[in-house]
Amino acid sequence: MKTRITSQKTINLLCIFLIMLAFISKISLKFLKLIPYSITPIIFQYGLHPYINFAVQTIIFLGLFYFWIKRGKNKHKLSPIYLLFCSILIFTLSVQTILQIVFVNNNKSVIVQIAGLGMALTLIIFYGIIIPSLFEIKYFIKAMTKTGLYIVILSFFLLPFFSTEMFRGGRFTGLYKHIPHMVSAATFSFIFFLPKLFNNQKWTLQNNKILSLLIILILTICVLITATKAAIFTIIVALFAAIIFFPATNNSMRLFRFTSLTSVLVCLLFLGVPASDLAYKVSSGKINLGMRKAQDGIQSRYEEIQRGMEQFDRSPYLGSGLLYKFLNNRTDGIEVENYNSFKDPHNFFVSAALIGGYPLLLLSIIAYILMIGASVNGLRQEDPDRKIIAIFLLSHLPVFIIYHVNFSLGGLADRVYWLVFGYMGLSINQGETYETKRSF
Repeated sequence: MKTRITSQKTINLLCIFLIMLAFISKISLKFLKLIPYSITPIIFQYGLHPYINFAVQTIIFLGLFYFWIKRGKNKHKLSPIYLLFCSILIFTLSVQTILQIVFVNNNKSVIVQIAGLGMALTLIIFYGIIIPSLFEIKYFIKAMTKTGLYIVILSFFLLPFFSTEMFRGGRFTGLYKHIPHMVSAATFSFIFFLPKLFNNQKWTLQNNKILSLLIILILTICVLITATKAAIFTIIVALFAAIIFFPATNNSMRLFRFTSLTSVLVCLLFLGVPASDLAYKVSSGKINLGMRKAQDGIQSRYEEIQRGMEQFDRSPYLGSGLLYKFLNNRTDGIEVENYNSFKDPHNFFVSAALIGGYPLLLLSIIAYILMIGASVNGLRQEDPDRKIIAIFLLSHLPVFIIYHVNFSLGGLADRVYWLVFGYMGLSINQGETYETKRSF
């Protein structure tokens, strides 16, 4: 028994470090003006180089794989439907990549394409299967909340001192290398912190409603100043869902829920038409959002999808490969600098079709349906940890429509999304197969 508890502590530490690495690997220290832009293979964009990121992950994966094998059946069980889907996805990606090497990208590096497949499968297997089966959901949520929250809050308080380094194109990047990283970190932190508003624990300096509301306010401001329409919509949906689905355990929480819902209804009644008109003008590029330059989001998304469909038509049955955004007509390999985001159609289904042709397109449709079902099922659970995971997934369903498919082992959002998929894939009515005596 003592050995099992010790091994569980080791598993917890490895999983916590992986979650921390997902955020830390995207930090930029440019504001310090002490390190260069790049020193291969250590520093890239004033922060951790992707090579170091992958190497550290690989070492931790080996340790987790050892414990996963050692545990045998003594693990958290995953739903058979979820495991079947992951198996089909892994098989499809493998077959399509082999066919692409032979028939589509036969003038590109075989090693690079196999490596791309390996990273995608590693993401699915470790973040989507192994970690959720070894690392308890409550500790996952704690690790996500603490890591993301601390970096975002620190970014907020450093903003007055390093405003020129923490804004790019009128959008808040904080301590992160790029805007999407800050958007993801602030949005994730907001959602995973929401249960703090609804808990009924004893009042302490670190656990009280005033502090929780202040933190939620700061996180909201951080999301708003990223000037990202999808992120703003996501936190609104998440907050509204939390108010509805988290139980009101005392009179103060009932009053908070009643006041919140009443305020929303009143705002919809008196401000609904002006707000919808404002949303249309922002999304169509007639006015700007914050300091961000006005952009016709509808037209730009349409053009991206159209460009993606044109590329899809070149190889509709096999697709263009997992690394099509990196290859850029190279025959000898890739460089991390060669990533071209303008080749991304920014659509979940078109992105899947581009990578794996019709087979992956079909799987993406099935995946989206499964995500809807998992969200609804999770909202019905009494466990608050499962409920917040379901709210996270529910609030991101619209975002996935304008996002690419999640196969990047180096991506912050992709790693978190697969962890969420895995925890949503846990069998519902299972007992805990082992106990963890001590939290991290």
